[in-house]
Amino acid sequence: MQSIVAQFLSGLMQAMFLFLLAVGLSLIFGVSRIINISHGAFFTLGAYLVLTVSADGALSIPAFFGLVIFGGVAIGALGAIFEMLILRRAYRGGMLFVALVTFGSLLVVEEVVRIIWGADMKATARPRGFSGAITAGGVDFPIYSLVIIAVGLLMALTVWLVVEKTRFGLLIRAASIDRQMLAVLGVNVQRVFTLTYAAGTCLAGIAGIVAAPLVSILPTMGSSIIIEAFAVVVIGGLGSLPGSLLGAIIVGQCQAFGILLAPQSTLFVLYLLMTVILIIRPQGLLGSRTD
Repeated sequence: MQSIVAQFLSGLMQAMFLFLLAVGLSLIFGVSRIINISHGAFFTLGAYLVLTVSADGALSIPAFFGLVIFGGVAIGALGAIFEMLILRRAYRGGMLFVALVTFGSLLVVEEVVRIIWGADMKATARPRGFSGAITAGGVDFPIYSLVIIAVGLLMALTVWLVVEKTRFGLLIRAASIDRQMLAVLGVNVQRVFTLTYAAGTCLAGIAGIVAAPLVSILPTMGSSIIIEAFAVVVIGGLGSLPGSLLGAIIVGQCQAFGILLAPQSTLFVLYLLMTVILIIRPQGLLGSRTD
């Protein structure tokens, strides 16, 4: 039982930064209908930002949360610049062309990261004060895992409040339904695209920041994590915020218990689950049909 609880906590922790990554994908797809493969690049930049800032040692707790906030905003600003300078010119080429552009952008960022930080695998320490564990019922709960879960749930609540309770969220929902009508009503739809892309990449950057102390930091880490993020949105439903959370929890638990029960079959089980869901419910568990 202790092992099961520990694995459940590990899966929930992984689910939280997968959710931060996947919900950004869903936001961007919901508004602009593009498959943003370059999303993984912003995750990578978040992780390397932590590595750079913490080069002299582990971050203090205030410095870590400051990095989450200001680092996420900075990466979101980079996303906005990327959308305005590159993607805005690619939209007219259609979804496949945009997917190729974002894939190429991911490869470019990986090469730039390799030039600046090197190709070797790197690691960074957990923030000071978050390195221990809390023991309850004979089970050790790593403090940093609990912090990630709390941050993920807080961001989930924040995203829901923004989308459901603010004017910007109203514009996002309207753009996902009928962009042409929104433009006729005098709304600058292109600005909505840019702000949504910035918000999505901000969440990807935050995911990279909180995940950095737990993962191997490599230039290609974005390519690896984007596959898991797409698994999340396929299972939960592309364009669905609750679906992103549900899909992240399913994928996180699948990986956690897969490593415990059948380490060599974890990816097979995950892809099999994706295939079954696509056959039975192509729009995902909580997604809606777009036909």
